[in-house]
Amino acid sequence: MKSVFLALGLTALATQATALSCLRPDPIETFQRVAAAPEGYFVLYGQMTFDESALPAGVSNDNIRDPDPIPAQFTGKGLTMQGFTSDYVSPVTLQVGCAGPWCGSARSGVDAIYFVRADDPPVTMQAGPCGGMIFEEPDQATLDMLTSCMQGGACSPQPLQ
Repeated sequence: MKSVFLALGLTALATQATALSCLRPDPIETFQRVAAAPEGYFVLYGQMTFDESALPAGVSNDNIRDPDPIPAQFTGKGLTMQGFTSDYVSPVTLQVGCAGPWCGSARSGVDAIYFVRADDPPVTMQAGPCGGMIFEEPDQATLDMLTSCMQGGACSPQPLQ
């Protein structure tokens, strides 16, 4: 009987350990996905500043709903056909998403690419548990490839490093 409970316990642990299996997000694949979406998106590059103490603290099994939105400020550029050339300075909202005990995150004051729905201001930066909408500290090759994607040129995902 003990072995049955042990097997059930191990199965439950294995299910929880693999419950959130995320593929490594790629900014070019994200660009392709949002470009095909029926709703409009902005691709922004710059810094979002906010109170990091408002982020969810640690991993908890109590996350049955997403945390409250966090007010933030964005300063940077929007992607145009010429590259990241359109000034974009605005209040924004950071919405952290959770999947059970796993929550997304972001860092204040870090250069990043943000994919955001082009809704009425303030736009909402989504930090999901699997990432994919915020890409911190991108290299110049990624910024150049996003410009190429926007122009209808080469648009291939970055190789894994």
